[in-house]
Amino acid sequence: MAAPPRRDMPAIAALLAAGGVAVAVGAAGLVAPDAFHAASGVVVGDDAGLLSELRAASGVVLAAGIGLLAGVARPRLAGPALFAGSALYLSYAVGRAVAWAADGWPGPSLLTAGVVEGVIGVACAVTLLRRRARSGG
Repeated sequence: MAAPPRRDMPAIAALLAAGGVAVAVGAAGLVAPDAFHAASGVVVGDDAGLLSELRAASGVVLAAGIGLLAGVARPRLAGPALFAGSALYLSYAVGRAVAWAADGWPGPSLLTAGVVEGVIGVACAVTLLRRRARSGG
């Protein structure tokens, strides 16, 4: 009888963290964008266009989070999910860095968000690269 396949614990940990954060952030931004952004000192107001943009982006983050968690449930999806997590979180971190350079200091909570996004993105990327090195591809 063949041994059961070994679970990739670093991938599971990275995807649980990345997916859990994305689902929580995406859901909060989708359901209550004004309260969610107010927690970071951002005043949204009642501009319907701005609220639409914020909810739309939050929906994308929520969907990405579900996809990242699918990589935990379905091991064959772990590689693509790690790539998606890297792209999602590193693009947010780079976008925040560009915004900081172009627009000025965003405040401590958004700086913290950018650092967390960078750490999660790097964790996904490193985990993906290590998986590929182990598998020879």
